[in-house]
Amino acid sequence: MSKKLILPIIISTLGGFLFGYDTGVINGAQLYFKTYFDFSTAQQGWAVGSALIGCIFGGLGAGVLAEAIGRKKSLLIAAFLFSISAIGSALSQDLLSLSIFRILGGVGIGLASLLSPMYISEVSPKEKRGAMVSLNQMAIVTGFLIVFFTNYWVGNHLSALMITGEISTESLSQWNINEGWRYMFGLEIIPAVLFFLLLFFVPESPRWFVIKQKYEKAAIALQKLGYSEQVAQDKVKEIEGSLEAKVSSNWGAFKGLGFAVFVGVMLSIFQQLTGINAILYYGSSIFKALGNSAESAIFQNILIAVVNFTFTIIAIFTVDKWGRKPLLILGGFIMATALAMLTYDIYTQQFSLLAVVGILLFTAGFAMTWGPVTWVLLSEIFPDRIRGIAMGIAVASQWLFNYLVSQTFPMMMDKDSLVFEMSNGTFPYWIYGVSCIIMSLFVWKFVPETKGRDLKDVRQLWIKKNNS
Repeated sequence: MSKKLILPIIISTLGGFLFGYDTGVINGAQLYFKTYFDFSTAQQGWAVGSALIGCIFGGLGAGVLAEAIGRKKSLLIAAFLFSISAIGSALSQDLLSLSIFRILGGVGIGLASLLSPMYISEVSPKEKRGAMVSLNQMAIVTGFLIVFFTNYWVGNHLSALMITGEISTESLSQWNINEGWRYMFGLEIIPAVLFFLLLFFVPESPRWFVIKQKYEKAAIALQKLGYSEQVAQDKVKEIEGSLEAKVSSNWGAFKGLGFAVFVGVMLSIFQQLTGINAILYYGSSIFKALGNSAESAIFQNILIAVVNFTFTIIAIFTVDKWGRKPLLILGGFIMATALAMLTYDIYTQQFSLLAVVGILLFTAGFAMTWGPVTWVLLSEIFPDRIRGIAMGIAVASQWLFNYLVSQTFPMMMDKDSLVFEMSNGTFPYWIYGVSCIIMSLFVWKFVPETKGRDLKDVRQLWIKKNNS
């Protein structure tokens, strides 16, 4: 694969990095701003989940924006919103201002979550597409990893440097409550500005230029991606031909595409019903509930991030070898098993190593399967002429259920709630575990294998699936 192609792919994955950073920063920050603002459980859930409202609108608007002004310009808008959100969140003085800037950041996340894998999918060769799109998931988990280290550094080391007088656990905690969470938010400005500047060196998607009938610009973009002039001209004709082949008034084809959108939406919903973001957003709170201090809980979050990172690497090397379906089916059962371990430990009030192993096994199962593979499939299963809009619908559904999970988890874990008393604090894990089993069965029955298929063949794939 051309070196000129690698650089734009890497730059576009910075959208995924910021996706991970912006969603992960809340994990540590919410431990402190909850106390600073004296939030109730519901207010805490809103402060954490408000960004996801922006993600829903960003996901819905991303498809429309991508088709109207292109992938590159839309990513520039996302980078700008990340920058505004970082500074605004750090300077927030109340729930309203914090929510507004978190929502703006959420719009950026929603845009990047669709546009980065879409761009990578459209410029990558088919035999490497799964691995290249999985790089975006690698960037997401790298963002989580970096922000968990950043939160730990701010909470335990920067705080020690900033404190005047005696350094103790109490003084560290108090500084973090007053100031530390602001630094956690504000440091995002560094990768956000870097992403914005580097995007100017990325060519627009050649496939988008062809869709807009800008054939000369498509050829130039392909040359910037490392193709010779003649090969670029041939590829423009190939893309143009594949678009024309998809125009059909056949009712079966229409139904097939409708079913493709349904499958994409369900994959997005199931990805969230695993409960992954309950772990990623509230991991600090979960570890703290197991008897750790806030600072120790933030450190233990690094274990989650390291496991997430490591097993995403495994996904990159397996997604184009094993295929999409086997990984998703396997992942569902691994996560169900891990959640059963966690549920048993919490229900019996052991709070032992079994709970930690369950959390880490769950994270590993998600990281090598439903984390990256869902995005690979969403970038592959829709034909060109509906890809932007269809991905927007699927991604918006994903963020809607992400919000529902993040908003309801602290409510279900409220010790004064009826569901907590009835289940000993295991109720949400039961829901997530059953969902993991159902979604494996769904994939086995309804999801087609897209490994090694050219994007121009996607419509025929769904027509066959619909008629089978």
